[in-house]
Amino acid sequence: GLPDSEHHRVARMVPWQPDRKAPLAAFTAALQRGLKAGEPSLQYLALMNTGGHRSDLPEAWRAEFGGGGGMANARALAGMYAPLAQGGTHRGVRLLRPETIERMSAVSVATEIDATLLMPTRFGLGFMRSMDNRHRPAGFMESMVLGRDAFGHAGAGGSVGFADPEAGIAFGYAMNRMGAGILLNERGQGVVDAAYRAMGYQTSAPGAWIRRT
Repeated sequence: GLPDSEHHRVARMVPWQPDRKAPLAAFTAALQRGLKAGEPSLQYLALMNTGGHRSDLPEAWRAEFGGGGGMANARALAGMYAPLAQGGTHRGVRLLRPETIERMSAVSVATEIDATLLMPTRFGLGFMRSMDNRHRPAGFMESMVLGRDAFGHAGAGGSVGFADPEAGIAFGYAMNRMGAGILLNERGQGVVDAAYRAMGYQTSAPGAWIRRT
């Protein structure tokens, strides 16, 4: 957890405010229906069944739990992924074997429609892979378009951290004003796209950023 001495550094999250004219991701629409109907839908249970936990309180900052308890900025996110982008080493110290990283990044589950997220998904062992759902009505809020070998995870509101071993980079994006969608949105994806273009990657049309030779 975050020590009390560091609480003054925390940037408060600004909740997403829905735009009635904008399309909703299927997950968000199902969540809203569950909230209005008072029914414990799968989407409601996945996001709201927290036992009264609120992530914006100091009590939550002090807690230490997996799957949502991290407190970091973009630099720290990138630093966490850096060894995974560099073959398993960090500052000359080997932390993971290359074959371990290969297993972590390999696609282990791919769905046509994920039962919880209600969109096509691709996952490795605990990590998300590039997911291009831009063909869907609200696809710009249901996508996370990365490099072919990149793996990481999106966070609430559109944050993201990932490693791309092919490109040799680790990436972090964090914001305190939450955006729409269930993966990235135009802000986060725009920063990811700019990074790949700066490295000479020329297209994301195949569903992932690639270098043209």
